[in-house]
Amino acid sequence: MPGWGGTLESTETASAPSFPRPRVSGEDLEIRRLLRLARVHLGMELAAVVEVIRDQVVLRAVDCGQTTLNFLLDQRLPAEGSYTQRILAGTVPAHLADTHWHPVTRDLPATRAHGVGSYAAAPIGAGLLLICASGVGTPGLDERATQFLALLAEVVNEQVRRGPLGESGRIHEALDGARFRMVYQPIVNLEHGGVVGYEALARFDDPGFPTPAHAFEAASRAGVGVQLELLTMRSALQQLPAMPAGGRLNVNLSAEALMTPSVVELVLRHAHYPLSVEITEHTQVRDYASLSEPLEHLRRAGVEIVVDDAGAGFANFVHLLKLRPSVMKLDIEIVRGVDQDPMRLALTRSLVGFALEAKVALVAEGIETDGELQTLRSLGVPFGQGFIVGRPADLPAA
Repeated sequence: MPGWGGTLESTETASAPSFPRPRVSGEDLEIRRLLRLARVHLGMELAAVVEVIRDQVVLRAVDCGQTTLNFLLDQRLPAEGSYTQRILAGTVPAHLADTHWHPVTRDLPATRAHGVGSYAAAPIGAGLLLICASGVGTPGLDERATQFLALLAEVVNEQVRRGPLGESGRIHEALDGARFRMVYQPIVNLEHGGVVGYEALARFDDPGFPTPAHAFEAASRAGVGVQLELLTMRSALQQLPAMPAGGRLNVNLSAEALMTPSVVELVLRHAHYPLSVEITEHTQVRDYASLSEPLEHLRRAGVEIVVDDAGAGFANFVHLLKLRPSVMKLDIEIVRGVDQDPMRLALTRSLVGFALEAKVALVAEGIETDGELQTLRSLGVPFGQGFIVGRPADLPAA
């Protein structure tokens, strides 16, 4: 039903939504349980959570009984003139037992074309609405319905704010409006302090994502993780012509992204620049055999393969053996306090030896104190990055 951000087509036969259907989490299931409670209690055919994002209406969750009013999750449709927009703006009542008797709703396209017979709604939060609807009139539907929905909306709001349903809208906004910025942290030669490259890092302005990891994890839960990685990488690659001579650019990609042809094709189109791909831990590697083919294409084109978090555990050592990187990054938990902890010191010394024998460059991450820096130098760690040697910044400033 376009008026509320869905369609009248069956979800099996309708065209694909703009983004993949989000994964169902515990919070999602709780919201759907509340929607079913609302639908059954009011004797209506459908209950849903819908959201207005700028000029579009998006369905976030739905519970549907026997009805022709069916929806596609995350289908995006114009907000202008929709029931959702009008209810939130207060230009139509919060409930109507029969839409054909109201002077505004009887003439709305959604009413005429799709037979919206009755509805009741209550706001959840900014731009979010809890709504129940039927394709026929619902006798006896009055203000008690909206009072009941208002109570449920308070509970749904708690689930939305702390769960991936709320994250989904913010992530889609980041994708649609590029609401992020790229910064570049220097990687330096610890012996003489010269910059040998920069790691491209995404920063999100949304307070709901206090760190980039929160944003990428939320995108993965919403089923758009690779799209977000592709968008941030494309932004970073645009800076390649501005890289200082001799410096490499590190871009971060998950294993899932590296097994996506469009991602690899984009990297290969920029392989004539000094470029490194750092395999992140956003998603676990489940199929090393499938990952080996795109990595081999990148190697042949001259792209360095970098593995993060070396020394973080047994699984990470297997990761090294399977991926055969040309660069490995010493895990920040080993670097932190390496000048004061004999076990960290011993582990770092062993990894320096491993890197030398395996002919792999070693980069220490997260160096923050002069003591850590001097210790890493004395152990022979060749490269490093961290606040003490260079903070993330715009590329010219860096």
